[in-house]
Amino acid sequence: MKVVNANEMREIDKRAIEKYKIPGIILMENAAYALLEEIERLNGKRITIVCGTGNNGGDGFALARLLLIRGYDVEVFCFSDPEKVKGDARINLDILLNMGIKVYNDLNKLENSIRYSDVVVDALLGTGLSGEVKEELKNVIDAINKGRLKLSVDIPSGINSDTGSIMGTCVFADITVTFECLKLGHILSEGKEASGKVIVKKIGIPVSCIEEQSVKIFTSDKEYPISLIKKRRLDTNKGDYGKVAIIGGNYKMSGAIILALKSALRSGAGLVCGVFPKTILDRVGALVPEAVYFPCEEKHEHIFLDDYCLNILFQKSNAIAFGVGIGNFDELLHPLQYILEHYEGPLVIDADGLNVLSRNKTILKSAKSKVILTPHPGEMSRLTGYDIDYINKNRINVAKSFAKEYNSIVLLKGSSTVVTDGEFIYINRTGNPGMATAGSGDVLTGVLVSLLGQGYSPFEAAILGSFIHGISGDRAYQKHGYGLTAMDLVDNLGFLFKKDIGSIKLE
Repeated sequence: MKVVNANEMREIDKRAIEKYKIPGIILMENAAYALLEEIERLNGKRITIVCGTGNNGGDGFALARLLLIRGYDVEVFCFSDPEKVKGDARINLDILLNMGIKVYNDLNKLENSIRYSDVVVDALLGTGLSGEVKEELKNVIDAINKGRLKLSVDIPSGINSDTGSIMGTCVFADITVTFECLKLGHILSEGKEASGKVIVKKIGIPVSCIEEQSVKIFTSDKEYPISLIKKRRLDTNKGDYGKVAIIGGNYKMSGAIILALKSALRSGAGLVCGVFPKTILDRVGALVPEAVYFPCEEKHEHIFLDDYCLNILFQKSNAIAFGVGIGNFDELLHPLQYILEHYEGPLVIDADGLNVLSRNKTILKSAKSKVILTPHPGEMSRLTGYDIDYINKNRINVAKSFAKEYNSIVLLKGSSTVVTDGEFIYINRTGNPGMATAGSGDVLTGVLVSLLGQGYSPFEAAILGSFIHGISGDRAYQKHGYGLTAMDLVDNLGFLFKKDIGSIKLE
């Protein structure tokens, strides 16, 4: 599913009107019917509609007319100068006025109307909002938020359509009905929570009109990325599904490599090799008997990897992961650089591997193949020099710029994980706050290296891996709530590769 920013949506609308000669008033009417369809699904006949002066407000005025005709008890409010209402919105406002419908501009009356309404429709501010919400509208938004059920038109008022940031204050909707395409503000930052359940409705814009727009951001839907999962032939063996190696672990953090090994196995890798210090061999061997092992010496509390051992590993591995529980030591920079410069297969760098990399990130430019980097905002801060707050507010641009400069795949973790190859961007919508738990990232690393070993491209693996990881977390949440653990994620991975993968339900 494509995701657009405000300017791209304006271009799509403009193309529909100018190239395809679809009058804007028809698109507005179709939007009103789309809103009506959703309201008719809800219980209740008392509706309060709060309109602005732009096309968002025009949708609200048109909706009010359709509801009134059908016998709903509707009250309409507009808290701006009616003379500022222009174009198609003005036509719909005038129709209401000609019908004898009063449009109120009274905060006390609004509060009273909302108190007795079944649904409050927020048609106040649309996707064009760029600055802070004006002071005189903040009390209006506060009143809307007291509604029993809040439905926002296109995007919750006060949410920046491009970043998801709250522009001073915002409506926290239960349902957001948007048109033709998801907007970035629905799935990024605070906008993800403020939008509630997002419903995308068609309003008559030709598909070709959207396809002509050069949109490079996409997200999951009912078919993608599930459609990437490869079906297995009956006449296969473990050699057909990859031999992967995971380098990591130390005496204090053996759990990290245990989780990564288990998740790689659960994700379908044919053979999984753990590369870790000898000091934790008994511990790992007892808990992951299905893996094979490449135990190494330990020096100064971390694994010792010489070039000879690495060359042997290269010959035996279709994909390698580096970093889970390995520790943050200067001495690990050399083996990481050696892997980048000599290993021709795909590579995942995670956790302390990223902290080691931050000592000299230019070594990425010597990589023989595409590398998947999986930083959380703190690790991204160490890699880029940006502070965490800046990264969280500019997740797409930060990830995209780094991926492009260092010819890598960046999987920037967090709510709405961003995956990019420097050109195209996937925003993951699966997962939940319960996954903010120790070991969750180690599970993701195991999934990623497993997919690479099975022959998925690095970009495909990062997209599918983030999706699978999140779905696994969502299933774990159903059973354990926010008390879920990383091992619960591992236990749910196998389900996602079952024959009935199509049974996964997404909004």
